Amino acid sequence: TRIDIDTPDKENASYVARLNLAMRDDDPDFPALVVANYVFGEGGLHSRLIDRIRQKDGLSYGGRSGLSVSALDRTGTFVIGAIAAPQNLLRLETAIKEELARALKDGFTADEIARAKSGLLQERLQTRAQDGAVANGWTNFLYLNRTWAWSKQLEDKINALTAEQVNA
Repeated sequence: TRIDIDTPDKENASYVARLNLAMRDDDPDFPALVVANYVFGEGGLHSRLIDRIRQKDGLSYGGRSGLSVSALDRTGTFVIGAIAAPQNLLRLETAIKEELARALKDGFTADEIARAKSGLLQERLQTRAQDGAVANGWTNFLYLNRTWAWSKQLEDKINALTAEQVNA
């Protein structure tokens, strides 16, 4: 479904796209999808999405993709969002679709995947250095009948991924 909301008094336009996913965080493909999402748009200024819409095309100051997958149900989402000047919104949408198509057709390079794995694992390590994150993690793990070993196993799976596995 495409929904356009015209707000002529605003100086920025927002682009949001969402894909529902039938996936849980313990599915075998989850770690590879986490890495692919990071390469595509969650990796900040070092992602394909920002390289294209900010550095290359100059269409937006910001954009990202996000992956949200449940531990309980097979419900998840992949979301892409960006802002642009209203007159650039169609060009922004085209650029995003082209980058998605390129990712599906050509995949990601081994270097992109290595950087993504390193960035993801570093972010997870830094998050665990925050008391609130550790307390929240324990609360979630107790509810899900998990331990921090589950988190370590996920990181081991991410670290072991090959470019071929992520691209598949």
